[in-house]
Parts: sequence; C-alpha cells; structure tokens
Amino acid sequence: MIDNAYFTEAELSCRCCGKLHFSDDTLRRLIRVREQFAKPMVITSGYRCQDHCAKIGSTITHTTGQAVDVSVSGGRAYELLGIAIEEGFTGIGVKQHGPHSGRFLHLDDLGPIPGERTRPTVWSY
Repeated sequence: MIDNAYFTEAELSCRCCGKLHFSDDTLRRLIRVREQFAKPMVITSGYRCQDHCAKIGSTITHTTGQAVDVSVSGGRAYELLGIAIEEGFTGIGVKQHGPHSGRFLHLDDLGPIPGERTRPTVWSY
C-alpha cells in the first residue's frame, strides 16, 4: 500500500479477517478526493474478502480492492459526490435515509462488470 496521510490500513482492510488487498490506483484517486474535499473522510468499509461479502450478502465491488464506503450525509454528501465523479469514480452508491450515523456514499472505480450495471453508474440503497 502506498503511504498516505489520510487513510489507515485498518480503515481499508477487511473487517472480518484484516486482509488488505487495496488497489494503489484507487487509493491515489481517493487521496485526491480527500485533498479536494478538505475535510476528514471516515471509511466505514474498504476491502472485503469473499467470506465477508458472503456473510453480509454484498456484491463483488469491495472484493476488488477498488471500493470504499464513506460515512457522510447532507450537504457534505453532495459535495463529496461531485468531487468523486470529477476524480473518476465510476460507481456511486447513495444511502442518505435513516439516521445520519448510518448514511454513506459508496465509491468505486471499477470498469464494466459483466452482467452488472454499465459504467459510470449511480444507485441507491
């Protein structure tokens, strides 16, 4: 993993096993987003191993090491969304309902996924 001043290995690692298989290119993109956003970004999910995804019923995006979920809501979510798109994130998942502590944006920079949505794309949870 490349050195950076914003995100720890623990934030980007799998929550169940601690494995870290995070893409350097995605991390560089995420750092650029953080620098433009100019506010702390709390990563609630980074890389997920296959077992973790199976346990939580998640899609494959996090298993690639090219996806994060960022805890953010309201006007900050709007601002972060714009910056993420400008920096080339191609998959944006939006959860902005319910308690503010559970709201987030999913950001990934995957290419086309066979049998999945075309890219770029936005979806809601």
